[in-house]
Amino acid sequence: MGHAIAIAQGIARAQPERTVWCLDGDGAALMHLGSMANSQGLPNLRHVLLNNQVHDSVGGQPTAASMPDDGRDSPAFDFTAVAAAAGYNAYGVAETADGLTATLSRMDEVSGVGSAAAFVEVKLALGTREELGRPTVSTHECKEALMAFLEE
Repeated sequence: MGHAIAIAQGIARAQPERTVWCLDGDGAALMHLGSMANSQGLPNLRHVLLNNQVHDSVGGQPTAASMPDDGRDSPAFDFTAVAAAAGYNAYGVAETADGLTATLSRMDEVSGVGSAAAFVEVKLALGTREELGRPTVSTHECKEALMAFLEE
C-alpha cells in the first residue's frame, strides 16, 4: 500500500510510448505523498486518486483527506493543490460519473502537452459492496502477470 504511483512512474519512464494509468487510494497516496513530485517529465502518466476519506482496507480510520469533526471550518486535505504544486500538467476533481467523464476528457486533451502527468481525484462514498470478492491470486502471481504484460 502506498507505492502505486512510484511503480506507475517507473513504468511510464521505461515505456514512454505507453499511457500508464495509476489507480491510487487517498490513504495510500498520503503515505507516500512526496512521490507525486516525481511525475514531471511523464506526459504519458494518468494518476487517478480514489478518495473515500478513510484507510478502508485496514479498518476505516479517517485520513487527512476527511473533514475535521471538531466544528472548525477547516477544509479537507487538497490533493489537487498538491498535484498543481508538484507540476502535474492537468488536474481536477470528480464527484459524479458525468464529472469523471468530463475530467478524463480534459486529461486526454492535454495528453502530451507540457512535460508532466495528469491527475484526477475521484470523491467516493464510504463503504464497499458486500458481494465484492477478495483477490484469488497471490501477489507473486500478480507481479508475474504485470511483468509479462509489460514485455508485450
